[in-house]
Amino acid sequence: MPNIWGETEGEGLTNPLTENLLANDFNALDFNEVHLNELHDNSGTGKITVHEEFNMTNNKISNLADPTQNKDAVTLEYFNNNQPTITNFYDVAGAMTDETTPIQVGGQIGSFNVPREFRCDKIVCYLRTGATAALYTPTIYIDGNAVTWSQFPSFVNAGDTVSQDGYFQSGPQTILAGSMISSAANTDATAAGLKVALIGVIP
Repeated sequence: MPNIWGETEGEGLTNPLTENLLANDFNALDFNEVHLNELHDNSGTGKITVHEEFNMTNNKISNLADPTQNKDAVTLEYFNNNQPTITNFYDVAGAMTDETTPIQVGGQIGSFNVPREFRCDKIVCYLRTGATAALYTPTIYIDGNAVTWSQFPSFVNAGDTVSQDGYFQSGPQTILAGSMISSAANTDATAAGLKVALIGVIP
């Protein structure tokens, strides 16, 4: 059988090879193409390590196993079937009064409309200047209907400027696009600058 230089009786590697080639610490350079059945590291069974950028020249990598570690590559099918769950938080807020005038009893002049449908998980109220009352609780209306609460959005302590979270009596509510949010409150000597925030998510 001729060697790789075509010599019938010459020494050197035969073409094709008739036995395993062991080339410890040698490099193979400048191949145009390499056709292999299997590719392993120099142990014969381990993983191949790529030390430079691997250019696929617009060809696909196919037949990937499902990933088991964070840096493993994935197929398009696996990616599409294992999309991460993303929470789309959505909050909307508006001012019910001016910033400095002590709040007077009854319906407040401010209101705002919700620009899109979302699920409201809770309502929080804010004051620019905290109330003198030790428990100060605004009434919140959605489209003219007073909200009923399992926990009121009350300013618990005198001087608080952030209320406790207010939760709906029947759990989170779907607020429709265009719904009007308004409020009413009791007179207080110092409470001013009432704002209302609806906290939730887009399902």
